[in-house]
Amino acid sequence: MAAPSLVTLRRPTKSGFMAPFVVLEMAKAIKGVMGEEYVPIALRDAQLFRLPELNEPVREDKAARLHQAVRKLWPDEAYDICSQAGREAAMRIMEQHITERAATMLSKMPRATGAWLLAKTARQNAWMFSGSGEFVVESESRFVLHANPVVVGETSSTMVCHFHAALFEKLFSTLIHPRLVCREIACTAQGDDACIFEFTMAPVSMGL
Repeated sequence: MAAPSLVTLRRPTKSGFMAPFVVLEMAKAIKGVMGEEYVPIALRDAQLFRLPELNEPVREDKAARLHQAVRKLWPDEAYDICSQAGREAAMRIMEQHITERAATMLSKMPRATGAWLLAKTARQNAWMFSGSGEFVVESESRFVLHANPVVVGETSSTMVCHFHAALFEKLFSTLIHPRLVCREIACTAQGDDACIFEFTMAPVSMGL
């Protein structure tokens, strides 16, 4: 793993802000899945007049508008866009906040111990992906996000937190075990009390 980036993300002094990658990687994923010409369409729908700098926390309502614009404008492609954005956001976290030494230490720990330590680290920096929401680590394999700001006020017949599920999965499959899979099992957009994410181990591929 590369050494952490020299970009220093300013930690906000008050609640209601998220890391800029919540917006930046979504815009990048729109370009990757839909095409560059679709990025201004999403930004206009979300009433975003500029993208944040790499070290600039972004108001969670702005992030929410962009995430919800993607799900509204392109419902068939939203899963791919949000998942790609989540994976890239996880890479940004690892590049900027996880040293090579820390990554090596996590990889050498028993899986449950490493997962619990990484989960605690995520909890300490949860503002980056949960804003004013409450991120709770129930166990090393179960996370609960109350009042997820990027789905606030949204209703859906299906679970929609693909960005977060992909972010968690990429972090843990990269740093803890490559067969770890994260799935959302409850979502406030569906009327549940919180967005809940669980990790399971994918089966070993045939021939391995």
